[in-house]
Amino acid sequence: MMQNRKKNNTIEGLPQFYKNAAIHFSGKNNSVKLGKKVFIKDSKIKLYGNSSLELEEGCYLQGCQFIIRNAHVKFGRCCELMNVKVSAFDGSYLEIGGNSAITGEWELKEAATVTAKKLWCTWPPLVAAKGGKITMGDCGLADTTIYNTDYHPIYDFSGNIINHDRDVVIEDNVWVGRRTVILKGVTLGNGCILGFGSVVSRDIPPHCIAAGMPAKVVKENVVWAAHDKADYQKYFPLTLENAADFYRQTKTKDNYENRKIKSSPLWLTAFKLHLSLWQSKK
Repeated sequence: MMQNRKKNNTIEGLPQFYKNAAIHFSGKNNSVKLGKKVFIKDSKIKLYGNSSLELEEGCYLQGCQFIIRNAHVKFGRCCELMNVKVSAFDGSYLEIGGNSAITGEWELKEAATVTAKKLWCTWPPLVAAKGGKITMGDCGLADTTIYNTDYHPIYDFSGNIINHDRDVVIEDNVWVGRRTVILKGVTLGNGCILGFGSVVSRDIPPHCIAAGMPAKVVKENVVWAAHDKADYQKYFPLTLENAADFYRQTKTKDNYENRKIKSSPLWLTAFKLHLSLWQSKK
């Protein structure tokens, strides 16, 4: 482990590939923890005091920008991050589970918590949390906007705030269509499908299709798959009680654990990271 003892900034582990990248420390009590076979290219990571970043084994970062101030960010084993922008502040916490493929912008403020079991993003989403939580299961996002807040308070004439932040929950197997907007206080049930351009302002039940502005249920008792295969017919007929089993049998097993990672000279990487530590700013 490399450490700047004076400021208690630490780096544990070395990336296997590190090129056109920079890790910047400002302030004290920052930590970066890197698992084996981590790939970092064309990325800038900045920690501004009382902050941590953990990249578990096999994480792949390219074109990413992280700004972490008094916050904590963790990406699980073999995550693929392409052009991801993270801004985490004020005691916030972001954790994305292993074998996720993500992109887009992730903004956390005022001790917000954003977690996902496993994500696959086909287009860059905007996920913004101000306090409270956004909780996601094993699901897919497109160029989706997700808010748990209105960002600015609205008062009635007696001075009472009438638009409090509210948590968002996206359960397993949800398919979020392109250009959708998911507003605060919404729960998306297991296996539901959101149509193109939908604005979701109320809960959507499991195993249905919802579309429109605001989104309304247009079809019930449905499941979806990434591809149509004749072999899938053996799982039908389904009921609401066993529909979730369909996904366990048919979902594509995205697995980035066998990705071949190039290597850069470890002595040069170690030198660069040592330099980052000793150039820590106040």
